[in-house]
Amino acid sequence: EKNFEKAYFYTEKISSSSRRMENLIKDVLQFSKLTHNSQEFVPVGLNDVVSEILTDFELVIEQKNALVSIGELPVVEAIPLQMSQLFGNLVSNALKYTRPGIRPEIDITAQTAGESEIRLHALDLKAAYIKIEVRDNGIGFSQEYAHQIFHIFQRLHSNEEYSGTGIGLAMCRKILQNHQGEISVSSQEGAGTAFSVILPLVHKKNGGL
Repeated sequence: EKNFEKAYFYTEKISSSSRRMENLIKDVLQFSKLTHNSQEFVPVGLNDVVSEILTDFELVIEQKNALVSIGELPVVEAIPLQMSQLFGNLVSNALKYTRPGIRPEIDITAQTAGESEIRLHALDLKAAYIKIEVRDNGIGFSQEYAHQIFHIFQRLHSNEEYSGTGIGLAMCRKILQNHQGEISVSSQEGAGTAFSVILPLVHKKNGGL
C-alpha cells in the first residue's frame, strides 16, 4: 500500500510538471506570435469582448461567488484576438489572486484618457485615447514590483501558491505596444489591484512597433 501511495505521489508530481511545461510552451508560442504585422485592425466592441470572456470564466465566477461589474466600454480599432487575450489575462488574474473569505469583486470601467496620462506614457498627443480600468479587491502586491510584473517569466508567487507561467502580463504589455497604447498598474498588498489600459480609439497606420 505504501509503495502504491508513493508511486501515485510521483506520478501526480510528474503529471503536474508536464502540465506546467505544456502550458509554458503554449504561452511562449502565443507570445512569439504577438505581432501587428499582417493582422487587420477592425472595429472591436470591448463590451462584447469582455462578455465573451466572462462566459468562458462562468464556472470560476460561480465557484468563487465573484461579483463582476462592467461599465460602458467603447469600440476601438484593434486586432480582435489580441483584445480577447489582453482582457482574458486581466480577468483571469483578478479571479486567481483573491483573498480567502472575501467575496471577489471585479470592476471594469472606461473613461477618456487625460492629456497628463498621455504625456506620462509618451503617447501621441494628437490621438484620442480611452483608459479602461480593471480593478479587483484581491491580495494585491507591493507597488515596488509594479514594473517587474510586465517582464516575461516574472512572478511574485510560487506555483504552489498560484498556478501560472509568468507570461500573461508580458503578453498584455506586448499587445498594448502593438496597438500603440500602454498598460500600468496600481496595487497595495492586501487591498487589491487596478490595471489601467490606455488604447487609441483609432489605429494609426505605420505607427508603433
